Amino acid sequence: MMIAYPAADISCELKEDKVLELIIENQHIFYNIVSDIQSQLDGNDGAFVVSENYQPMDMRKNTELITQLVPFTVNQKDLISKLYALLKKEAVDEKMYQQTYEILSRISEYLYELIEGQEMELTITVPEDITGILKAFDMSFDDKDMSLSEKILEYIITSRDLKGKKLFITLNLRSYLTDNQTEQLFQSLLLKKIQLICIESTEHSRLCNEEVIIIDKDMCVI
Repeated sequence: MMIAYPAADISCELKEDKVLELIIENQHIFYNIVSDIQSQLDGNDGAFVVSENYQPMDMRKNTELITQLVPFTVNQKDLISKLYALLKKEAVDEKMYQQTYEILSRISEYLYELIEGQEMELTITVPEDITGILKAFDMSFDDKDMSLSEKILEYIITSRDLKGKKLFITLNLRSYLTDNQTEQLFQSLLLKKIQLICIESTEHSRLCNEEVIIIDKDMCVI
C-alpha cells in the first residue's frame, strides 16, 4: 500500500512492520491534507491518494479517519449497526434459527396476553428479526474499563473485521498517549497486519516501530 500527496511532495510506501507517522508542521498543509481526506470519505474527489498494487483505492470504502479521541468509545453508531447486522445474520443460521424464532414467538405470546385484558384497542407488530431485541437490551461493546489505547485498539480491530477497513488514520494521537502506550498500540496493530498512519502537528519521541516523515514549516520534506 502506498500514499501520495503531490502538493506537498509526499510519496511513501506503507511498510508491514512500521506505522507511518506523518508530522506536518506547516498549518496550511496540515489543514489541506486532513480536509482532503475527510472530503474523500464524504464521497468527493481529492488529491490525497492511497493505492494498492498501483491501483488507487476507494477511500470511502477502505479508509477510516479518527479525529476525536476525547471522549472516545468503541460504541460508535456505524460500528453498532454493523454489530447488529452480524448478530442478526448469526441468529438465523442453522445453529440458532430454531431458538431465535422460539424466542420471538414467546415474546409475541406474552405481549398478546399482556394486552388481552385491557379495555383499550391495542395491537402489536411482531418483529421479523431480533434487531429490536438487541436494541432493547442495549447490546454494545464493553469498553468502560478500558484505557484510551485499549479502546482505540479494540475499535480499529473491530472496524477492520466488521466494516472491512484496510487503512486507519489518526489525528494527533501522540498527544493523548504516553510513548509506552503508543509503542504497545503500534505493535498490537502491526501483529494484526493493520495499516495505520498517524498525522501529527508536532514531533514526538521516535519509536522503534514507526517510520517518520516530517513536512516542516517551509514545506520541506524531511
